[in-house]
Amino acid sequence: MKHSGKYAENLKSLLKKLRKSEPPPRQPRDSLRALVHAAMSYDMPDSRVEEAMRAIDEEFVDLNELRVATELEAQELLGSKYPDIEKRVTMITKALNQIFEREHTLSLERLASVSKRDARQFLRSLPDIHPFVEAYVMLMSFDGHAVPLDETMLAYLRDQEAIEEEIALDEAQRFIEHHLKAEDCYDFYCLVRTASHEDGEAKKKKAK
Repeated sequence: MKHSGKYAENLKSLLKKLRKSEPPPRQPRDSLRALVHAAMSYDMPDSRVEEAMRAIDEEFVDLNELRVATELEAQELLGSKYPDIEKRVTMITKALNQIFEREHTLSLERLASVSKRDARQFLRSLPDIHPFVEAYVMLMSFDGHAVPLDETMLAYLRDQEAIEEEIALDEAQRFIEHHLKAEDCYDFYCLVRTASHEDGEAKKKKAK
């Protein structure tokens, strides 16, 4: 990345500014549930995500039922108007089935006993996995040095000149993780996610 030192400093300055607001308390999440939550979360407001998770909880006894449901059933349950619903449901069902096949059970508990590098490599190897999803599971379930990043957050970071304009999402995620300490990742994720959605809503109102 050109001028990486400049962007690294801007990144840290942005975090310092955003920390004037308190992020919500960190609450560890079950890893499988974190995966499903994250797949419904990227580029979406929290209110829509919570609606989707409630619908899943009301329809399925557990995530194994979601795993064996048809993709069409899951899409209809979560709503055809949910952005990228086909892609999200495919990601969830493929990931759950791959985990079941590789672990011989629907569980990611084994990842807690291996190195964080190996755990992340496992998550990254899941089919069609979004960078936001694997990073979210690492951060929220395995206390990993990871920053979930989506296009909404990336656009905000570009506006704040905290990331290079032309950088791809996965490369931006690696850059941010390289320049932030592990203990700063959770705060950065929460505060940037909130700020990016507020900024997006403000721009929509202004455009009307």
